[in-house]
Amino acid sequence: MEDSVKAPSLSQAGEAAAGLKVTANGTHVNGETSRWTPSSWTKKPIKQDVIYEHRAAVSKALAKLERCPPIVTPTEICKLKERLRDVALGKAFLLQGGDCAELFDYCNSDMIESKIKLLLQMSLVLIYGAGKPVVRIARMAGQFAKPRSSPTEQYNGRTITAFRGDNINGYDPEERVPDPSRLVSAYFHSAATSNYIRASLSSGIADLHSPLDWELGHVKEEAIKAKYETIVNSITESLSFMKTVGADSAASSLET
Repeated sequence: MEDSVKAPSLSQAGEAAAGLKVTANGTHVNGETSRWTPSSWTKKPIKQDVIYEHRAAVSKALAKLERCPPIVTPTEICKLKERLRDVALGKAFLLQGGDCAELFDYCNSDMIESKIKLLLQMSLVLIYGAGKPVVRIARMAGQFAKPRSSPTEQYNGRTITAFRGDNINGYDPEERVPDPSRLVSAYFHSAATSNYIRASLSSGIADLHSPLDWELGHVKEEAIKAKYETIVNSITESLSFMKTVGADSAASSLET
């Protein structure tokens, strides 16, 4: 049933997405386009589509998202492309890590900092061992959906929609109906996580003068801890020497 409330106006890309999200057919192949557009993805085959009940609610969520600023800037995208070019040329090493799927509850300072520190620890060892820069990519700030082997599951003798991630439905069995307002909530959780990461980095969390502050609580083997501390001590001594001879600079942090 369509909502009687008038849907907000959408761009051409938004209209394509809104129309797609209330289609009962899970496959959409309307021909390929040679030029990319914001709505190009709506013409690709979709194996695990999300079917929403009300077009007006989808249009409202998409209209809100279209008015919001982008989570990343063009400058950040260009910088990443340049660094990935170095990876492709063998001049740098790519390190990617994070959760298979995030929950909205993961958007808190402790969990965000723990993941940043873990990536910094791993990259520090790679830099030390390989002698190459490391490009760090975190699976964070937006990994709120997950594919499932089946669209439904059995719960207390009844068939319910499978949990598809916080930006689609809730883990609670009573919150399994796909809710388009979760797309907007996902945007703000992603933005908050990204902004906290930027703030943490600008506040010196990647400072090489204090790499032991990156905690090793997740490491159980003392031998592995000892190896890491040996690497850290070597780097610390090198930085101390550079400072003594006047070669120390503000660049003594892992560029991120």
